[in-house]
Amino acid sequence: MTDSWDTAGYIASSRYRASVCEFLDDEGPELPSRIASQLGLAQPHVSRALSELRDRGVVELLVPESQQKGRLYGLTREGEAALVKLQGEAASVSVSFVGADAFPYMPLVEFLQAEHPDNFRLAAARDGDDSNVFVASESVRETYDEESLSNVIAAIRAGDATIDDKLEELPTGEGEFVVRGFEQSMLFRLRMDADAEVLVSLERDADVHVASFADACRSRISN
Repeated sequence: MTDSWDTAGYIASSRYRASVCEFLDDEGPELPSRIASQLGLAQPHVSRALSELRDRGVVELLVPESQQKGRLYGLTREGEAALVKLQGEAASVSVSFVGADAFPYMPLVEFLQAEHPDNFRLAAARDGDDSNVFVASESVRETYDEESLSNVIAAIRAGDATIDDKLEELPTGEGEFVVRGFEQSMLFRLRMDADAEVLVSLERDADVHVASFADACRSRISN
């Protein structure tokens, strides 16, 4: 994944980081308290997001470090570039939340609910630009909305394309699955073909054997 797509994926993987970046992009440099107030978010969430984004080089403090009041933050050029890529790609991604009976791979959902009830977060089936998403619980549903999931799917889809191009000529074997670690979750990406894939999200500390779990998911998809 290129640096800009790696950064875009980092922004997309947290709704707080994504919301803060989008606010700064729309409104320009601002104070943490003002960002929190305008977005309707708790200030600790905004402060943490700004700290994480600053460490990643996405935002910068625009006043001296020693200044304790009026700490103004804005996007860096790198942050702006990553956000432009993310927003452009996400605009073409459509997300629909569906029940288990409407999910394209019901056996997969049944397996995840039965075997991993405490760790299963969501499953997404992408076909081209359209994605159907089944969310395992209300608490997870409160974490994601259509926009945030579009951002995540767009970043993964576009970013991994650069990896596929680079690995195409290497003797790595067929790419059956990819695993990504995020702050609160593990994401399994099971490619079906060039335009279709299934994403399965578990809690980050889920105790699973990666290859065996991926095989079990794929067997429920292909049946």
